[in-house]
Amino acid sequence: MERRETRTGLSLPSTRSRPPGELVIGLRATLLALAALVAIGCALHPDPRVQAAQDFKSTVFDLIGQDEAQTRRLNALRLGMSDQEVLDAAGSPARRETHTTDAGQSRETWVYNGQLSLLGTLTFEDGRLVQIQTN
Repeated sequence: MERRETRTGLSLPSTRSRPPGELVIGLRATLLALAALVAIGCALHPDPRVQAAQDFKSTVFDLIGQDEAQTRRLNALRLGMSDQEVLDAAGSPARRETHTTDAGQSRETWVYNGQLSLLGTLTFEDGRLVQIQTN
């Protein structure tokens, strides 16, 4: 690089202009360096909205997994099981409704809710499982 001397004796870079190709290369290098710095900054400080979306996705998949596990337990039940056998196999229902039929039999309906939807309804007569409805 050429240098020129001023009246005060200071040596300064020459004011001669650079060739256009050299300017383009310098500009590209500067832009690449800037892009790299921006990318590193974004990686270190992710957008909170992106993190919230990832957390939501993870939560939904966890809830779906819980519902699928409960549905598998309900699908493993067999007609004729006692209410205690069902409790042991599928856990407690969200709601129990007791009715008496016209014939005087005790009929109980158990409702199993999942995290996201209704999973199934079980019907017992005189303490035995007589109907399984799963969604």
